[in-house]
Amino acid sequence: MGASHLAGAQQPPDTTHRDTLPPAILVGRVVDAAGGAGLAGAEITLLKSDALHFVTGDSGDFRLTGLPSGTVVFSVRRIGYEAATFTAVLHPGRTHRANFQLTVSAVSLPGVSVADTASHSHWLDTFERRKSSARGTFITRADIERSGARMGTDILRDTPGVRIMPARRGGGNQVVMTRGSGVRTCFPAMFVHNVPYSGTLDDFVAEDIEALEVYVGVSEIPPDLDKNGRGICGAIVIWTRDPSKKP
Repeated sequence: MGASHLAGAQQPPDTTHRDTLPPAILVGRVVDAAGGAGLAGAEITLLKSDALHFVTGDSGDFRLTGLPSGTVVFSVRRIGYEAATFTAVLHPGRTHRANFQLTVSAVSLPGVSVADTASHSHWLDTFERRKSSARGTFITRADIERSGARMGTDILRDTPGVRIMPARRGGGNQVVMTRGSGVRTCFPAMFVHNVPYSGTLDDFVAEDIEALEVYVGVSEIPPDLDKNGRGICGAIVIWTRDPSKKP
């Protein structure tokens, strides 16, 4: 995990009365360390805190407001890149600027080897098997392109039993599924390449998604997605694109 330091005062500001100080602002861009291109879908959080959750848009730009003054550590992650931390010394009431550089990961996802993603047919075997035999909604790359979606949640806006709502914390959107008459709601479990994932669908831009499996309700969920018997109420499985085959 890498770390970078932003230019600032030599000494952090006095935090004795931090609660009464005006918040700081940080604006900048998350970029590819090799080519300098902006990275869409990069997730920015405060290290060891849930007070901030921001996902970059098409250009990789970000504007983070309401930040505490003093030394602040940011965690930045994006699919296909090594997660990294960045330290900033922020002054109350001031706007700071910085670029966060991420390095491409040799293996983009835990539990998925380079050999697995090298062969498209093998890579999506599970998706194709479930599509032919399981209940649920199966969205292919062709479907995604026809939809004109930008972010992950855009892909599901017309999916039966699925609603896209503003997230309760951190901004952005979240997926909510309705069961039965629609009175009860469900926040689906997330998986990436069949591996449980703690993030959200909008951690991914549509351009990086090859296929989606969507299971609304317990009766549709394949047993192998609930091996621990947690009794999940719904599920979304994300299959990302092979970077070597993206246009």
